[in-house]
Amino acid sequence: PPRAEPAPPPRPAAAERPAAAAPVSNVTPLPLRKAIVPAGQPLPPQPSLNEISPEALASVREVEKRAKKLTLMELTERTCKWPIGDPATEDFWFCGLPSLPGKPYCEAHVGVAFQPMSARRDRRR
Repeated sequence: PPRAEPAPPPRPAAAERPAAAAPVSNVTPLPLRKAIVPAGQPLPPQPSLNEISPEALASVREVEKRAKKLTLMELTERTCKWPIGDPATEDFWFCGLPSLPGKPYCEAHVGVAFQPMSARRDRRR
């Protein structure tokens, strides 16, 4: 019978373990929830008018008249993802014209988005 008495101390220790594990299980779901929420891709910076050549700007304006005006959910790997308008308003859409192979934008928007550094520096002077 004296040996039966040492058995109760492990029980409180076992009771303490689930208590210690409970906060861990409460903490664990929070990071999992954050990991599940997909983060949106940042919008490409809209170049200011003084950074775009007049030719490229005219080309972009013409293209935007023909744009498909797609919503985010309508975009595919083959559509131009150039954002147009303010995302906080109803009048916001994506170009949606066929994108160039290996690029996220159509030909006109690639011409504005991917400019050599020298061309950008020259325009600022």
